[in-house]
Amino acid sequence: MLARRTSTWLGSLVLLGLTMLASAALPVAAPLEERALLLVAPVVRTIEDALRPVAAVVLNAGETRALAEGNAALRLENARLSSEVTLLRERIQAETQVQALIEAAGRDSGAQVSASVLLRDPAPGRDVLVVGRGRDAGIRVGQPALGPGATLIGVVSRVEERTARVRLLTDRASTVAALLERSREPVALAGGPEGLRLEFVPVGTPGVEGDVVLSSALGGQLPAGLPIGRVTSVSAQEGDLFQRVRIEPFADYRRLEHVLVLVDFRPGTDPLPEALP
Repeated sequence: MLARRTSTWLGSLVLLGLTMLASAALPVAAPLEERALLLVAPVVRTIEDALRPVAAVVLNAGETRALAEGNAALRLENARLSSEVTLLRERIQAETQVQALIEAAGRDSGAQVSASVLLRDPAPGRDVLVVGRGRDAGIRVGQPALGPGATLIGVVSRVEERTARVRLLTDRASTVAALLERSREPVALAGGPEGLRLEFVPVGTPGVEGDVVLSSALGGQLPAGLPIGRVTSVSAQEGDLFQRVRIEPFADYRRLEHVLVLVDFRPGTDPLPEALP
């Protein structure tokens, strides 16, 4: 209804304007024009008042659209910058971890290759890491892998051209020669679902609890003296020949992001098999 009335008024105004133009040359044109303007002025103001909100909405809509587009562009730029900052922070973190591994291992450990952990074998009872360096970097089966603090965390069990698998000491198929630091007692370190344990520790061996477990060169499968963990519990039943000894590893195997492989080390004449069990 409002639109119809507005159209009627506009039509009347146009008609009046044409009439005024046609009569502009007449002597009475000036008085008539003045009276017409006085008559039309309220109508013009009414139409202006009616159209002013519409014009404001149209103008504001354009400004709102421009602001929305600008905000969208700013959000995209902010997301890009945040992503770059995150990548840079992760790169610095990775470089810091690798440098800490190298410094902890020291120069006496020989040539080393750092490798990022790509994934972890999800099979129950299996603790195997896939790392992002392989045969092309000098990694070979049987070489020891170190974690934070230059602690022994596993042994390379399989090698491809650009990747390798590291069997962690906690894997159920892992057994390595070890040594108790204080007593110098040679033992076997085995893994499994319950964690690390020592085997063949004779009952009555002094100072076992709290002792540090080191790698042993016995058998030629590992370099000597690499720290592994600490004895946390010792138990035995009457009649047992050997004690049950639990070990807490120095490294948190669940949070390994980088490992250091000692590529200078060559295992003895009986290296680990190429294939995983």
